Parts: sequence; C-alpha cells; structure tokens
Amino acid sequence: MIDYHHGALTPMSEAGETISSILLNRYYQFDNGVEHTMIIAITAKEPSLQSEVDPRFGRAAYFLIANSQTGEVYAHDNTEGIEDDNGAGTRASQLLAEYKVDVLYTGHVGPKAAEVLDKAKITYHEHTEGTIEEVLAGIPQEELAATAEEPPKETVAAPENGTVRLAIPADSDAGLEAQRSGHFGKCAYYTLIDIKDQQVQQVVAMQNGGHVQGGCSVPVILLNANHVNKLIVAGIGGRPLQGFRETGIEVYAGVGQTVQETVDLFLNDQLSPISNDQVCGGGPQ
Repeated sequence: MIDYHHGALTPMSEAGETISSILLNRYYQFDNGVEHTMIIAITAKEPSLQSEVDPRFGRAAYFLIANSQTGEVYAHDNTEGIEDDNGAGTRASQLLAEYKVDVLYTGHVGPKAAEVLDKAKITYHEHTEGTIEEVLAGIPQEELAATAEEPPKETVAAPENGTVRLAIPADSDAGLEAQRSGHFGKCAYYTLIDIKDQQVQQVVAMQNGGHVQGGCSVPVILLNANHVNKLIVAGIGGRPLQGFRETGIEVYAGVGQTVQETVDLFLNDQLSPISNDQVCGGGPQ
C-alpha cells in the first residue's frame, strides 16, 4: 500500500480547506451511507491550487493528486519525468496507476501513454485549461458520482454456528492456491474460508466489484454482508480499519505468498490482530 505521506508525494496542507469546499459538499452518497471516493490527478506547473494546468502530460512539472472524499491534495514533483529522454508519458501513466488514480486532467496524452491509461482504467480528459482550482470546481457532478454502484449484497450464505469466516484478498479465483493481493480494497477477489474446529470447511472466491474506484467503506460493507468475521491483509489505512472494527470484523496483519500459506499461519496462531501503529498513511485511498 502506498504511503501518501512520505516519498515522492508531498501533502499540500494549505489546500485542505479549499479543496473541501470545492469537492466535499458535492460528494456523492447513497441513502444508506455507502461512500465512493474519486482520486483525481491534474498536471500542474506549480504545486498549488492556484497553479495553471501544465499542458504536458509525461513532462508536466507536477501532478496534483486530490481525494474527493477527504479533501486532501498531494503534489508529485515530476523532475524525473521531465528529464526522461524517452517514455515519459508511459512512465507517468504507470505512476498514476500506482497512485490508484481514477481520473486525469491534462493538456495532451500521447498514444503510448493512452494505452497504459486505458489498461489501468484511468479516464483522461485532454485540452484542460485554467487553474487547478478552476478544474476541480468544474468537474461535473455526474463524474463525481460515476463511481456509484449498487450497495454490496450477500452472495455467500452465512456459515453454520461456531464457524469462523476468514477473508483474504487475492489476485485470482484460484481458492487456496491463489496469490495474495497486496491491496485489500482493490483486490480482484476475496477468498472466503470457513473454519470450524481448526478445519477448513469451505472455500469460496468472491469477486470484489465494489471498491474498484476506491471507496474505503465499500469493502467493509461487502465483507460484513457476506458474514466475514476475520480479515487478513498486507496493509490497511486507519479509516477502513476503524470501519471493520465497528462492524465486528477483526483485522489481522498477514504474510505468505498464497492464500493457503496465510491460512496455515492463521491456524497455527502465528498471526496477530493489526495494531494502530501498523496502519498505512492516510492519504488518498
């Protein structure tokens, strides 16, 4: 999981109130409180909301990364991209994919960069002009709501009494043989393992369709709706951890390459509940 408070992304503390007034009041929610976050990237000439949009993509001076839910804005200094002899656009596309960006606003995107953005399912808007603040204020309500989906529902029946239902994020539907996913919210599948009397009773691969756009409460609702009471993750932020705790789902810090390896460690009491000092940095998610 990316730590948005360290490394290449710099928090723009002065931008918090401004971005909140632009986006947070227009933030889309279902009546039942399901949240949907959009991570927005804008190419900028300077690390400021008053900066003009940089018309370049791969060689933009900065990428400003905004979280529509929390109102936080982060600046990525793109000096390395500017100095790239070749492949700056492709490199920038891969960077935004790593930052889990949903929407990009910029001047122009080349064909190779566009291919990477399409593969990463990042929507991009070209010919963007004005200041960063103006761009954010001009994002249509429909786009902010584009992440909305039906609330997660039960797809796996409740286990019998005395059974622990364990959830492990996975990269595929291969059950116990699946590789573990490093990102609990944007994993392809959750492998659900029912355990009773220290024996595996059932294994179900449940597709994760609810968090593709980063709403940090959706996995909580999805797993709770499917009767999970323990979750093993590689990392997690403070907000979703609190959500899981409030619904009675105990979260463990896990290791192991495959789901099977992680289950074995759990059965041997070699995993512990995650503590507050183990949570990831709380930037855009």
